[in-house]
Amino acid sequence: MSIDQWDLQLEWALWFRAAERIEVPEGGLVTGPPEVAPLPEPSLASGDELAEGWLWWWRSLLSAPPEPDMAELNRYSPPDFEALAGHPALQRVVRARWSEANAWHSARKLAGIEAFRTAARGREGAVVRAVEAEIGHPAAPFSVRIIVLPVLDRQIRSAGKSTFLVPEQVYASTVYDEWLRGLVRALA
Repeated sequence: MSIDQWDLQLEWALWFRAAERIEVPEGGLVTGPPEVAPLPEPSLASGDELAEGWLWWWRSLLSAPPEPDMAELNRYSPPDFEALAGHPALQRVVRARWSEANAWHSARKLAGIEAFRTAARGREGAVVRAVEAEIGHPAAPFSVRIIVLPVLDRQIRSAGKSTFLVPEQVYASTVYDEWLRGLVRALA
């Protein structure tokens, strides 16, 4: 089981969705609105022209393997954000403002790591051990990827066979523990 928190590429995309007021319909892989504070001023009057490109970007990031090769990862990175070339309006905005998104992400990650140092560790392992005690045998081998995201959403979303998008608010609650218990039980 891997916990992917503070993913740079995903958090950049979320920052741009919030900062540029990009309205995309919730559902499937698209979470509720990002939790970005303070919310910066948009660079465009409306994020409408960016919505199609942003959806493509978001879906591309989520469909990438957990360990993409560096050449592919670099296509989504500064200074050119080459992967966004098919969506020139979005590419221009991302090129111009990526340092703001990066500063927001870096501050979040630093604060999160500090909180992680003082938090109880082994939460997921404890859930697996509890399920194993309930069922009376070790869980069958399984692979699960949990992607924790800063979104104003309370819904855990499937992003593929064994990948799940978990809002930070949910991850920090007992709701996550109960959901994980059910998932592990189904896989065990």
